[in-house]
Amino acid sequence: MKKKRRKIRINRLIMLFLFIFLFCFCFIVFIRSDFFCLKNIDVVNNQVLSKTEVKDLAKVSTGKNLFSYDLKKIKANVSESRYIESVKVKLSIPHSIIIDVKEKGINCVLKDKGDNYYYIDEDMNYIDKVKYEKIKDNCPIVQIDFTIKDNKLNFENKNDKKKLASLLKNIKKEGLDNKINSIAFLDNSTINMNTKEGIKVIIDKKGDMKHDMAKLTQILTDLKSQNINYGKIDMTFSKYTLYLSNTLFFRCNIFPLFP
Repeated sequence: MKKKRRKIRINRLIMLFLFIFLFCFCFIVFIRSDFFCLKNIDVVNNQVLSKTEVKDLAKVSTGKNLFSYDLKKIKANVSESRYIESVKVKLSIPHSIIIDVKEKGINCVLKDKGDNYYYIDEDMNYIDKVKYEKIKDNCPIVQIDFTIKDNKLNFENKNDKKKLASLLKNIKKEGLDNKINSIAFLDNSTINMNTKEGIKVIIDKKGDMKHDMAKLTQILTDLKSQNINYGKIDMTFSKYTLYLSNTLFFRCNIFPLFP
């Protein structure tokens, strides 16, 4: 009787192992089948690089089994771009790979004397050379003395670098990055800017960038309420800001500075 029970238990174990083996075998065959063939490579959260450019960086071609791709290698390939800060790669069963990129924030575009343009990130580091027609919106073009060698950016004047960094920070803080078109460090005392509408702005290089950009926001808002999109705003005076307009009649407005 005991032998019979032992035989039954052994048969059950054999059947269980056989079932597990067949299940694993069928599962492996299934995941390696054409049902999981890669058909789509989805790129998300890209703004500067195009989807095609990210796909080219990934060096991935469709048509193979989804589980045969090395996701770490794809991530490493995309991360080689100077535009990329971080990247995540994951499978989307049954037919897709998703490449989620986080690009470096572009702070501005530097323009040299030869009309060449260069993207600069938020840490004031060189990213890449860019064609004028491909410069993204809300990215001011800056004229300042600098050199680029071996993909490293060097500013001729370290104080100008600090002032530019502070200026760009407060421009973005005040939401002026969609209004300021260009910035020029032309001399030792002033910074010249132009809005997209054509208003010229002059600020004191030694001034408080936070204070001046907050004041400029108020002035531009006031001018817009009067449908004025021309003229010059001079913020180099210590106690007031001067607005000048040359139309058929000469117009001069004085905006008092706030504390």
